[in-house]
Amino acid sequence: MNDIDFFGCSFTEGPNTKEKSDTEEFDILNYSVHCQNTKTISGFLDFDLSFNDEKNYRINNYGGGSFGNHLIKEVLQNKIKKLDKSKENIVFVQLSALLRNELSYETVFNSEHSLLKKTNDVFFVDSEKVRADYFVETDNLVDYYNQHILNIKEIIKLCKENYSHHYIHFGWDISTPEFIKMFRENDLEKDVHIFNYKYKVSKLQYFENCLNYSPLQMGVSGSFGGMLDYSSNKIDEKIRYVHISEDHHPSYFSNKIFYLDIIKPFLKQFIKLEKNYFQLDSVVKFENFLAELLPTKESANGKVYGEMQTKIVNFIKNNIQKQ
Repeated sequence: MNDIDFFGCSFTEGPNTKEKSDTEEFDILNYSVHCQNTKTISGFLDFDLSFNDEKNYRINNYGGGSFGNHLIKEVLQNKIKKLDKSKENIVFVQLSALLRNELSYETVFNSEHSLLKKTNDVFFVDSEKVRADYFVETDNLVDYYNQHILNIKEIIKLCKENYSHHYIHFGWDISTPEFIKMFRENDLEKDVHIFNYKYKVSKLQYFENCLNYSPLQMGVSGSFGGMLDYSSNKIDEKIRYVHISEDHHPSYFSNKIFYLDIIKPFLKQFIKLEKNYFQLDSVVKFENFLAELLPTKESANGKVYGEMQTKIVNFIKNNIQKQ
């Protein structure tokens, strides 16, 4: 069995277990789970492999909320120790922010819900090795950026030396002019994919680069975009995010764009993924309903999440499965 491994922060984090049904029929009810928040890239691929009857690959998701890039590298190194390198393994690395806040450090290392406290030893990481993700412990900005440049170089090297194929990108535009200069001086652009972008946004949140915001145009634009920036060029703000004002993680529809435009074409070089489940009538009806539902989302809290899941389940049972 070949592995397809995903590493990143909350933009990537998703279940490892197969979501597909054991029946031949596409299970739209199972597919819909969690979509009122999002479906991450590995989730789309999971169903795509099943729909194309591709049984030679296994998806492993090692993303985690508030993971920084040093932590992502440590988890990657741990997985490589278990990797069967005789197989045609594929890796996707979604790079995160250069600096997460100190609260994120507490969440990652001390929260009872932390992935690092779970039994999977891929997540066993020494917190001292990743402090640069959460604390600036130098007075020299160039030195701090250089720590991250070297870390990205190590990630690239690990991917090239241990996987048959790799794709590395950012989750969103984390850049400053100084970092971009160092990034390009180190020729990282040939290994880390970045995207041009320009889109409107009514309210800045954590994942928009404020340095690239124009109050006059009510929008952001740049040349160092990640997956969210790429998709934001192509999607209405009302369905772009998990919640339009409270949570600008990419929505189901934003991730779908990145999957179809970027990830799937990359994978089709090595895997037969010719069939397209997005053309199924059940998926089209579900997505139309979801697109109407997301702009009505009152907040991003757990109660609303449950209420919206109930609405989706009822819609599928009454309008898709009965037909």
